[in-house]
Amino acid sequence: MHDSHVHLTREPLMSNLSSIVNSFLGNGGKHILSQATQSDDFDANLHLGDLYPQVIQIAIGIHPTLFEDMHTTNIFTDGQKEINLLEKYVEKHHERIKAIGECGLDYYQFTLNDSYTTDVKEQLKEIQKLSFRKHLQLALRYNLPLSIHARDMMDSDQCVNDVLRIICEEGNGRLRGVFHSYTGSVSLLEEILDLGFYIGFNAIITYKSGQNVRDILRHTPDDRILFETDGPFLPPQSVRKNNQIKEKFAQPADVKEIIETACEIRNVTYKSLEESTDSNYSLLFL
Repeated sequence: MHDSHVHLTREPLMSNLSSIVNSFLGNGGKHILSQATQSDDFDANLHLGDLYPQVIQIAIGIHPTLFEDMHTTNIFTDGQKEINLLEKYVEKHHERIKAIGECGLDYYQFTLNDSYTTDVKEQLKEIQKLSFRKHLQLALRYNLPLSIHARDMMDSDQCVNDVLRIICEEGNGRLRGVFHSYTGSVSLLEEILDLGFYIGFNAIITYKSGQNVRDILRHTPDDRILFETDGPFLPPQSVRKNNQIKEKFAQPADVKEIIETACEIRNVTYKSLEESTDSNYSLLFL
């Protein structure tokens, strides 16, 4: 059992790290890939890899929505500073890093903010693309896999298509990695798989609203599936509906419920799916 995408430096995971890792291991867990999303948490994530070198692997990257936190008049100036910090950090620590990410494009989040003008939205798209290209270049330079975020506007494939186009332009077939929490069109799945990428599935498959992701899971071959929690976000359905749990969050041990649900969807045994997907994790990140 593995968790290929989690944010262990986020609360409440960080404050309860020892018990969370022990719970994961007690449920048969093997490996956790903790994701950095901005320069402020690069060191903290790398430290986790030092604390649990046999269990926790580290991905270093800039989340695309980070640029929305920057003052609208300084998007490119402040954004480029963050990208430069990323490049220098990976250059210094690449031997301790197992993946580049979380990185990618997100056209969903800024559409929720009515205060953004059309011009600001276009600036956000462009700085995201610039950042994403730098992540891909670093992945190629240091032969590291990618953990990719691609979230579209409602009823649109523009973001995922842009991600795929940039991967082709920068990678020329040499890039590898996973599309984490892919919620896009099933019609684009074949193109993602043809590029050699994996698909990361989390607790969305346990939600009533997750039919599209369950359909994606049915169409993804065993040798391209990874499991993740995206903790502390996206707690599984058993946690969401449990009124006795006051603080609801996802943690690596929740992968067990995600795998159990995936087995029901795919009509396979837990052992077979766990073994094949653990092998996928090892091939990509170890």
